[in-house]
Amino acid sequence: VRALHYLHSNRIIHRDMKPQNILIGSGSIVKLCDFGFARAMSTNTVVLRSIKGTPLYMAPELVREQPYNHTVDLWSLGVILYAKYL
Repeated sequence: VRALHYLHSNRIIHRDMKPQNILIGSGSIVKLCDFGFARAMSTNTVVLRSIKGTPLYMAPELVREQPYNHTVDLWSLGVILYAKYL
């Protein structure tokens, strides 16, 4: 969650949050990886439209091909956490 907060505070959207892109190292240090679909948003950019990510973890607005913002990463994280504790 802190890593996403850091990205979003710097106007970066990961756009491919999934378990395979979350690394847990020694001491339970968590890191995000695979920034191939990440996008830095300029100060003028409010929403994006290009479809990126892994379908199982995509937010509804991505699936519907609607404009989106950083909240798509939060949706994906919610799906990951839901699956983990199911």
